[in-house]
Amino acid sequence: MNVGHATPPGRRRSGAWIVDHAIRALATGRAVQGKPFPQVGVVVLGSGAVSLRLIAPAGSPPPGWELEHDGRTWRVPLDRLETAAADPLPRPPLPLLVSLGDHDDGRVLLNLAAADGIISLDGDSVLAPRLAAQWSRQLTRSPWAGPGQVIRVGFAADPGFAGPSVERLAQASPLLTRPEGGTALFAGPADPYDLRRAGELVAAPVRRWAVVASGVDDAVWRLRVDISGSVDTGLLTGPVRPAW
Repeated sequence: MNVGHATPPGRRRSGAWIVDHAIRALATGRAVQGKPFPQVGVVVLGSGAVSLRLIAPAGSPPPGWELEHDGRTWRVPLDRLETAAADPLPRPPLPLLVSLGDHDDGRVLLNLAAADGIISLDGDSVLAPRLAAQWSRQLTRSPWAGPGQVIRVGFAADPGFAGPSVERLAQASPLLTRPEGGTALFAGPADPYDLRRAGELVAAPVRRWAVVASGVDDAVWRLRVDISGSVDTGLLTGPVRPAW
């Protein structure tokens, strides 16, 4: 493959640029290795490095990346990332990556596609749906956003969101069979029919959908937003503080 150009060092970069470049650099390096992109659950942008926390170990990373936590974390220092080759990607490997907030380790981004089932976003009845609404906008605007549908269910009108917004998931049925898949985000608990349909989407043999709702008994990830605005992820030690 054509190995992309390295970026000239010394420029001040935005956090979004750094994360996007890290993803593309890793994808480029894995392609050179002849290996697939690893299953990433969490991305952490720290003061000196980008860390990818994997769902499962995936062997050796490309040159320039370091292993931590028995192979469950891949880390690249920012100064090394500046000169890493990164090809343009026809299809971003982490299109469902959303910003969660600040943690002691750095800025945390969550890959919604890594959850093997429904994600339950619980806690404060105002702040939890506000976080889901933020994610819906990011999923259509971020540098790594993909072509999948982003469907909001039960939210108030939002001029900043350009995708379909419905009162019930059943109203979006024609979109649920499209091959590109996507993400469905509920402002609160789903009704029994919608919950059953959402379960079918995430249980498909080839899973193309991620679902975020609240009050889901059998959720695989359960995030809780407390009244102060901090989020307990169950995936990291210590709370994450979103930018409200």
